[in-house]
Amino acid sequence: MTTKIERISVYPVTEKKKKIQQNAKFYGLNVSEFLIVVGSQDALPITQEERNLLFQIIIEIKKAGNNLNQISKALNYSALFNTEPPSKIDVDLAIQEFRLVVGNLAEKF
Repeated sequence: MTTKIERISVYPVTEKKKKIQQNAKFYGLNVSEFLIVVGSQDALPITQEERNLLFQIIIEIKKAGNNLNQISKALNYSALFNTEPPSKIDVDLAIQEFRLVVGNLAEKF
């Protein structure tokens, strides 16, 4: 079975043509491949601004995860080695910090 290749003509203004070429290059595609991919999908590729935003979200999530790990490590360590567990105040402060990070994340994004 052979696939028929068809031609589509596009006439962008100079600024849009440059942007299309830059975007194609960014994704490692030639202009035709880029236009086919973008035009045939339900969703568009993410922009650099969206990529930066996702990077910030990942950093915030890592901070929250680190705080959560510190809480669980301290509690597990005391249970495993029969040592004094962290004080309730320390645990509450760590949980409060975790909630603050998650709250900031929700407010920012």
